[in-house]
Amino acid sequence: MIKKVGVEWINNYDCHNSLSYENQDAGGFYHELVQHDGWTGSFIWGDSNAWEEDFKRPDKGGTADKWIDTVDFAYFTGHGSPFVAAYFRCDVPDDDRLEADNYSGPDNGDLRLGKNNLEWLAFEVCEALAFDAVKSGINYDVFDRWSKAFQGLHMILSFTTTSNDVATPGRYFAAFCDGRWPSVVFGLPEFLIGRFPLKVIDSWFEMTSCVQPDNVISAVLYANTAGTDTQNDYIHDHGHVSIDPRPGAANWFSWTWISHNC
Repeated sequence: MIKKVGVEWINNYDCHNSLSYENQDAGGFYHELVQHDGWTGSFIWGDSNAWEEDFKRPDKGGTADKWIDTVDFAYFTGHGSPFVAAYFRCDVPDDDRLEADNYSGPDNGDLRLGKNNLEWLAFEVCEALAFDAVKSGINYDVFDRWSKAFQGLHMILSFTTTSNDVATPGRYFAAFCDGRWPSVVFGLPEFLIGRFPLKVIDSWFEMTSCVQPDNVISAVLYANTAGTDTQNDYIHDHGHVSIDPRPGAANWFSWTWISHNC
């Protein structure tokens, strides 16, 4: 099968604080999978070439069906918050924020993903998966904000707290997924050690433990319905991958949030 990866990153914000290592972070994820695991690189957009509309649902004017939802694994690194999964520059289409449901209306969120292809979406940003968040005096939990994003999407990976701006998360995360972590993280020769791929969820938590301090908390939000078990996903060609959990395919649909102290 053809397995596709796409990434976007922003260092040079024009309307938010600038960052330093997002190009290395996202590039490390992309190049580990493309150069060492046979993935097809679909796009790697940074700074003014990274657009909110690439993630946004078409019925709100976005082009997710042409970009993010055409790949199997997508990765964004930059700024985020509990109600905004990713902040972009203010001088690019469509606007500077990828909004949650209940940000500007209960059904007005920007993310409706997995209708075409996307299985896994990593937001290497601060606080996007905080369990609770208050807006205008009302608390919205993580399910209120992000559950409708899952239209076949398996999982979202991010943080509940602020996280440090460092260069290595993407490469380490991809290496835990494709099994090359003994070489990439610890410098052991692959030809002697071999590969030991981890599940996607375990890969995220292992990566965050490696690169973030103890006060940082990472999290994963995943969806399931009858016949699916997305929590057991490995990336393609390294183990089990669940069929897509699609709303309406059975008489129940659930979301699970789990956190991890780094």
